[in-house]
Amino acid sequence: MTTDVVQEHYRRLSSNYNDLLSYSPDFVRCLTSHMIEKLRLHEDDVLVDLGCGTGIYSLDIIRQVPLREPVIAVDPFEEMLRHIPAEAPMQRVAEDAVSFTSRPGQYNKVLMKEAIHHIRERRQLFQDLYERLPSGGIALLVHVPPRVDYPLFSRALERCLTWHADPDELVGLLDGTGFDVERDGVDYRHTIPKDRYIEMVRNCYMSVLSSFEPDEIEAGVAEIEERYAGQDTLRFTDHFDYLTAVRP
Repeated sequence: MTTDVVQEHYRRLSSNYNDLLSYSPDFVRCLTSHMIEKLRLHEDDVLVDLGCGTGIYSLDIIRQVPLREPVIAVDPFEEMLRHIPAEAPMQRVAEDAVSFTSRPGQYNKVLMKEAIHHIRERRQLFQDLYERLPSGGIALLVHVPPRVDYPLFSRALERCLTWHADPDELVGLLDGTGFDVERDGVDYRHTIPKDRYIEMVRNCYMSVLSSFEPDEIEAGVAEIEERYAGQDTLRFTDHFDYLTAVRP
């Protein structure tokens, strides 16, 4: 379940989600190439993109691996699903992750990109995934860890520590459910104009930013401006944890 703040965040962000969060085709391809590798994805697999948003990552995945079956694109926000191109081979399902996985279904690969930190019922979700996946089936969690190296204001960086999911806790829950868990990560070096990044912050491109009031965001922007005064370009490393859970 998501809070009212997070629900409003994603509904508001849906109109420019791709512009704010895709960064660049090279960034998306860096992440999806590792997703394909960790999912051991083949043409005959049935892939669920759980918390798919606008389908940024699945759309790039199927450019590389032409799946025979449509991707099952699951997201609780219809506003997000509407941005998936009509001609894309994707089955759109407007439902939250816990409800979807609680029902029987036929699929053997599951991708969750930056969705797990919004789910409180993680133990239930992992148990349901374990029951749905066949032997050899894989659930891949890709997410930003609590400690990030972003040019954000200090209060936002502090709030990330409790907002994002603890990877050690996730590994423990997956292992306790019965999955064989592999832990890996991907680093991507961003180079982005400072003005563009500040616009992203003002648009609350990360859900954690939606927990701040508008005046707090403006104070945070002022802090960023002061800290990076004289710099037109920001460079920082984006780290993503890749947790690969394989059902024996």
